[in-house]
Amino acid sequence: MKFDVYDDIISPTYQDVLESLLCSPDVSWSWQDSMDNGQYLKGGHPQFVCDIFENGRAFDTAIYHSMIGLLTKIVDDIIPNYRPIRIRGILHTPRVDGFRHYPPHTDTTAAGGMSAIYYPTDSTGDTYLFEESDINDNVVIDRFKHLWEPIDSVTPKKGRVILFPSNNYHAGSPTTSDRRLLININFFPKEL
Repeated sequence: MKFDVYDDIISPTYQDVLESLLCSPDVSWSWQDSMDNGQYLKGGHPQFVCDIFENGRAFDTAIYHSMIGLLTKIVDDIIPNYRPIRIRGILHTPRVDGFRHYPPHTDTTAAGGMSAIYYPTDSTGDTYLFEESDINDNVVIDRFKHLWEPIDSVTPKKGRVILFPSNNYHAGSPTTSDRRLLININFFPKEL
């Protein structure tokens, strides 16, 4: 298994608080035409996003401050000497398409970064990890034509955190649940 998986990393009461907050109608979800909305990546499928934090700036202070306990638990107990650089909420609604997973992507091309995915609710729509990474491959991968073979997958479960190198290709998959909700957290070493 390439993912490190941590179930119930925070208490059940704290899990309920985060679930209630993130499922609230007060969260400002924005429609994103493509999951790959960055400068270099284009394509993919639409989703809802909620920007929470990036490079020292909190966009949604209520959610960010509610997540401090989760962030410090990950940093203190799992990846000391790292700091969060970006936190985003991702929301997928049910799809009837017959594909296995969305086009794989990386969270960063920088070596040494780590990504965590926290699932505030149970749902369908596994997260897949692939052997390919965006560094040291010396090959430009056409994400839409490449033959992707997952090496690992994890099912969303309330209170579960998965951790993996940020430059490894990974992908979510369509859900048949009411929603597939996750928090994506990217970490860099503190010295960078």
